[in-house]
Formats: sequence, C-alpha cells, structure tokens
Amino acid sequence: KRHNCKKAIKAKSMVSEETALNDALSAAGVTPIETDLGEYVVQISNSTPSHIIAPIVHLSKEEVSELFEKVHHLPRKTDITEMTHEARGILRPHFLDADMGISGGNFFIAETGSVALFSNEGNIRMSTTMPKVHVAISGIEKIVPTLEDFSTLARLLPRSATGQSIANYVSLLTGPRAPGELDGPEHMYFILVDNGRTGLVGSDMQEMLRCIRCGACMNHCPVYHQIGGHAYGWVYPGPMGSVLTPAYVGIENALDLPNASTLCGECHVVCPVKIPLPDLMRKLREKQVEKKLRPTHERLALNVWSWVAQRPKLYGFGSKIAMRIMKKMSNKNNMIASIPFGAGWTGGRDFPAPTGKTFRELYAQKQNGEKKMPKVATQKS
Repeated sequence: KRHNCKKAIKAKSMVSEETALNDALSAAGVTPIETDLGEYVVQISNSTPSHIIAPIVHLSKEEVSELFEKVHHLPRKTDITEMTHEARGILRPHFLDADMGISGGNFFIAETGSVALFSNEGNIRMSTTMPKVHVAISGIEKIVPTLEDFSTLARLLPRSATGQSIANYVSLLTGPRAPGELDGPEHMYFILVDNGRTGLVGSDMQEMLRCIRCGACMNHCPVYHQIGGHAYGWVYPGPMGSVLTPAYVGIENALDLPNASTLCGECHVVCPVKIPLPDLMRKLREKQVEKKLRPTHERLALNVWSWVAQRPKLYGFGSKIAMRIMKKMSNKNNMIASIPFGAGWTGGRDFPAPTGKTFRELYAQKQNGEKKMPKVATQKS
C-alpha cells in the first residue's frame, strides 16, 4: 500500500510457497506473476511444485505444450527452444511494468547486510533490479555470519542441487540503488520468516536448520522417485519434507511422512551439510508411538512382532510357516493378488511371492551346495 503496488513479479521462493504468499497478494489486490519458467508453468496450471529445484519435473514436454496453447492462445509448439521463447515473450512485459519484485534468499549475510541468490535463469536479476521495490523473503535459518561462510556454502549448493560447480547467475544484493547508479530498486526490504523454526532450536530436530534446500536428498531417495513430490502433501517433499513438515505443522498433521522412507541412508550420504535424516525420521516415528498417534492395530502388531523378534527360535519357526503359506497363496505368475492385513501393499499392485523358504534356509542351502562342489586341481607350471 505504501508504494501503491498493483503487480509483483516473483522469482522462485519456497518460503513464499510455505506462506501462501501468492494468495495473500491476490487478496490484497496485487497480481503476482511467477517468472521462473517452472514456477510460471505451475502457476498457470493452478498446481504446486513437485520438486524444490525442478518444480515441474512431473510434467512432460507435451503436457506443457498443451498448457501453453490453452493459456497463451497461440499456435501449439513442441520444440523446447520455441516453447521457452514463447514463455519469454509472455513474461517480458511483466518485467517492464511491475511495481514490486519479490525473490527468495538462498542466504542472508549478516556481515554486509546482503542477500545471495542462485539461479540458472536470468529472471532473478530482472525481478530484483527492474521494479522500484525489491522484497527478499526467506527463513531465519538462512542467515550466515560472514562472506567467508557464504563462500563455503556457495561451493556446496550448486554442486548438490544441479551438479554444477557454480550456478549460471549468482547475485549478491546489498541495499537499494545508490545516487548516480543506473539500475536497481529504489527500496529494498528483507523479510525473515520464523514459522516454527525457532521451535526446532534445542530440540531433537535442530539439525534440520542446517538444510540449504539443495534437493540432493530427494534426488537420491527411492521413495520420492516412486511416489513423486505431490504425495508429500505440503511444500517440502522427499526426506527433507518428511522431517520438516511434521516439525513445522505438527507431527499429528503429517503422520505418514516419517514412515515414507526405507531408512536406506542414501539421503544422509548425499546431504552436503550432513543432516542425519534417517535418524531424525526414526525419532519422529518414536514420538508417534509415544503419543499413541499410530492406529491401535498397528501398535499392537508391532508389539507382537517385537516380542517374537526377541526370540530367535520362535521367529525362525514363524518365518518358515509364513513363507510356505505365502508360496501357496501365489498364482500361476508367482504373484500374490491379496495379502490378509496387507491391503496397503496389494491394493494397487500384486506382491511377488517368496520361494517358500526363509532367507536362513536359502543361505544354508547355498553354503551346503558350495561345500559339495568338487575342488578343481591346479597344476603349477
């Protein structure tokens, strides 16, 4: 209102997704325009990002082509270069007449009062320098003390996000346009968002505050690859989302996310800031059990399994019976169409039938087979 803004061009910002900023702007009479190509596609399709670095990784070229034809009312194009030129032509006028530019902030540098921005598209520089007002919004955990600290993180972020040694565009913005300068905003504001972050300080989840939002964990997560980003139900998908979402919105509102992991540990291995994501998800699972948030039958089943697993002979006997029963349940394709108490597994797919023997039996069989193999005599030359 102070600057009489009617249109705001936006560079990519996950915190603006987290705070539903576009909805708030629209409600205040300000038209928000996403200028990152992926975020622009998300906006005109009335959907949400499925990845924090590649927002439309879930869409095919053909789907984007069909969407452009519908929204832009131009002849359909299928060549990627032509499609990007079309988007550029649509977005360019918005850069010229926007009253405000809004960006995220990969890092805020306390030493110099700067915001650091990484991008592979030129839209960020246009969004932050052409409008008369620039607003940078990010979480309070993105503040780093010095430029030296920033230089370390500047080497980590692009390598982990896209495999580049450096992003195509790295901007360090420190204040509005000074007298005599030809470009830059007349007014500049930093907005630091808490939204549950201080609640992590001193808690079991504190290590998540180190997250630099590179997306490496989801790039290597087998669960994310199978179910996609939208299945996580909020802004942050993948292993990072499985911890951040329960931490921010309450574990009772994200019951399934800590369990959306095989605990294979790949996310911890590739994390550039070494956040122990599997351990944090395990702690969240423990909290669910402590607070009795999981269904009664699930907790009962786990208690029974725990009791049996502590008795190896009983466990082995039960495993033999289970394997033989499951083998008999298989069809001619050696698949099981339905498992009692396992509808979540077989409701949408068939379950591969076991061989009818336990791992221990198969391992012992292999060992015995190797012992019985005749030894081949070798002659020294």
